[in-house]
Amino acid sequence: MQRKLLLISFIEGAAVMAAELCGAKLLAPIFGSSLYVWASVMGITLAALASGYFYGGWITERSKEHNRNLFRVLTAASLFVLAMPLISHYLVPRISYLPFLPGVVTSTLALLFLPVFFLGATSPLFIILQTNETNSAGKVSGTVYAVSTAGGILATFLCGFYLIPSIGLSFTLLIFGGLLFAVTIFIFKIIKIAHLLILAGFVYLNLQFLFPENNSIESSESILGKLQVQDVVNNDEEIRLLKINDIVQTEMDLQSKKSVSGYINLLDSIIFGNRMYNEKPDKEALVLGLGGGLAANLLVNKNFRVTGVEFDERIVDAAKNFFFLDTTVEVHCQDARDYLNHCDKKYDAILFDVFKAEEQPGHVLTLESLKRIKEKNLNFWSFIYINWHGYTDDELGKGTAILRKTLDSAGFYTEMYSLSNDPAYRNIIFRCREKWAGRVIFRRYPKFYVNDTLAETTIVNTDDKPVLEKYNALANKAWRSNYLRYYQNK
Repeated sequence: MQRKLLLISFIEGAAVMAAELCGAKLLAPIFGSSLYVWASVMGITLAALASGYFYGGWITERSKEHNRNLFRVLTAASLFVLAMPLISHYLVPRISYLPFLPGVVTSTLALLFLPVFFLGATSPLFIILQTNETNSAGKVSGTVYAVSTAGGILATFLCGFYLIPSIGLSFTLLIFGGLLFAVTIFIFKIIKIAHLLILAGFVYLNLQFLFPENNSIESSESILGKLQVQDVVNNDEEIRLLKINDIVQTEMDLQSKKSVSGYINLLDSIIFGNRMYNEKPDKEALVLGLGGGLAANLLVNKNFRVTGVEFDERIVDAAKNFFFLDTTVEVHCQDARDYLNHCDKKYDAILFDVFKAEEQPGHVLTLESLKRIKEKNLNFWSFIYINWHGYTDDELGKGTAILRKTLDSAGFYTEMYSLSNDPAYRNIIFRCREKWAGRVIFRRYPKFYVNDTLAETTIVNTDDKPVLEKYNALANKAWRSNYLRYYQNK
């Protein structure tokens, strides 16, 4: 068997997995990274591979110029891999104006189908080129698929653990697409000026948007999304922003070092419930989802000892380096649910601010997680605060109703607060405490109280049946669309 063809097969398998992983993350700034997105990515990937296998088998029967056919298919595959960042930047945002599910599927088709289709089409050609009297089809096909899969395994770990966190999605795709193109040209020794011009053109177009914007003081891409720290001027005030996938997570006035977000101001207004609670010494607070750290700083200023938990190390660094995170905050870089599963410490206030861009990871707010918090992590008269989107009605409000039902099933009495009555432009804060405490003991804040009637539901978010991502998908998509259209003119 020809080692040079096995080498290309190895790179082809690596390129398939790089395309799938990067494709899913390229969709995240528009559609998030919910179950819908991953189901669409995996389904389209399998459909493209199946179609590519069939097409590759068909052309082996139609034409006997197998070397030339393989060269053409590999060249097309590498160019479509190189085109993925361009498609995600220019085409996918326009497709996103379709309804949610058609938009997800259509965007995934536009982004992934053709590169994976042509990568899949190479396998039958690899097999027929190496099948002869001494190499049976069974042995050859098994070897080709094993080598290709080995390349995919390596690429999965390399992309997930090193390349994407270090150099970002676009450069990762440029590396795999460019490597496949270069090795194909080198092995087949078919090179024309047109090939080099096409490759240079794709690389040049990609480089146009790979570098930080002028007002970015920090920018990075990873498997967790695109992070930016930017300084902007708003009404003669200099504002520092922390953004994930183009969605603002933290807004800070650079002069006062305080938040200009309505959500933080609302939290400041409702954080205490009674005099005894307010005057309790040595109060402990847990912030799940650190962001820029302004909520943690607020709690420090209210005489709490604060523990912050943040999954993305880049966000921890940004909070410390750009948003003046108080040095007394004890920071843990790990998943919020993982921290809770191993934590028996008691807190007087627990803040769930686990938004990842516009998404709320449902595994943190399951019935089992909330019950464990109630049993292991709450002091007498402790509060839980949950930052949430503003939708409460119809289909967009189903996730809110399910969260309320889950909290009720876990044994919490819940109130909702907001600064606005417009669901499209507000955050809701759930303020929760154990039911036995009773509503009489604690102060209600009529100015901010949300008395919207939520839909009746029997659905509870559990570890075995995590449904929040499903029922929040339309709300998240609507929220992101409003944000990008009206705030960023996208």
